[in-house]
Amino acid sequence: MRTEFFKSRIFFYIFLAIVSLDFVNELLLVSKPTEIAGILVLKWLKLLISFSTFLMFFLKTNYNHQIFKIFIYFVGILMPLYILLYHIKELVFYGIHPISAEKLIENGFNLFFAIILLIFYNKYKIDNNVQPNP
Repeated sequence: MRTEFFKSRIFFYIFLAIVSLDFVNELLLVSKPTEIAGILVLKWLKLLISFSTFLMFFLKTNYNHQIFKIFIYFVGILMPLYILLYHIKELVFYGIHPISAEKLIENGFNLFFAIILLIFYNKYKIDNNVQPNP
């Protein structure tokens, strides 16, 4: 396993566990039928991002940290933020509740933990592109 991506091995294993659980979750969610093509495309896109992020833990390329950032920004921050803002808009403009309050709280926690994950990611990542001065 490639633990040289981060300064902290504990963060490496926590991040690996998060990505692994998300990958398994996306595998299960893709198998659920849906009638809307856009949701199906998003499910496959999230599965592709989760799989490529999981794969990057075992490979050493120049794109590891870029894939990790895509996972954090897209899966962790953008998707829950979009869902929260969309449903707040529906509530304010139309007065309807398209999803339950539990789902809104769940997406709020997802967003909160993704921001914490991003902070720790930026703190512990090892950037291999920095050249030492002679």
